[in-house]
Amino acid sequence: MTSGVLIYLMTPFLSAVSQIILKKAADNPRYTQARTYLNAPVIAAYAIFFCCMLLNIVALQTVDLTLSGILEASGYLYVMVLSWAVLKEKISRRKLLGNVLIVAGIALSVAL
Repeated sequence: MTSGVLIYLMTPFLSAVSQIILKKAADNPRYTQARTYLNAPVIAAYAIFFCCMLLNIVALQTVDLTLSGILEASGYLYVMVLSWAVLKEKISRRKLLGNVLIVAGIALSVAL
């Protein structure tokens, strides 16, 4: 497994973390009007997104473009797990089955 593959498995996780931060900030009643967009959690979340984009550019130097899209799909798994753990959302059988298929597809693609 190359460093690019590891980056492409790490950046969707970081993107999922930043999405959770944005969701928590959006649900915070303290942030109204301009403070909705100009507060520390939102700025940090967008900084994480920006770093992920930079890391993806680095990863594209070593990973085929066809494989990068497949690895990026791991973000769905991270979002499901983090939303369950942090936001207390329920995981339905359908979501679980879909994520199992995504993981199986990623594993098959990386193995081939």
